[in-house]
Amino acid sequence: MHGLEAAIRICDVLEAARMQYVTEAELQAEIAAAFAAAGIDAAREVRLSDGQSRIDLLAGSVGIEVKIGGGRSAVNRQLARYARCDEITALVLVTTRAGHFGRRVETNGKPILTAALIGAGL
Repeated sequence: MHGLEAAIRICDVLEAARMQYVTEAELQAEIAAAFAAAGIDAAREVRLSDGQSRIDLLAGSVGIEVKIGGGRSAVNRQLARYARCDEITALVLVTTRAGHFGRRVETNGKPILTAALIGAGL
């Protein structure tokens, strides 16, 4: 899986899934289960080629970052760092925070999509 089309499919799967979680780690596990049910192969806690970054999930060349906290500028910096890695062709931000909306939709020439889980969880 790579690029914008794969990122769109990932968002569709996430937004259709019913997930129950309290912590970010629980949400990551729920996402991995939703991917498995949809036939999407994803690895968790993947080290990226910049030598300093670790992304929550990687499905092919689509990086998935999960955020239930944190400010918009910190999230944007983190996504920009991931987008500089050659193995990433697109990013999906999975968030429960309305404050994460309105950020860039592309960085370093790579699309960034947001899967909103507002109101989800326990």
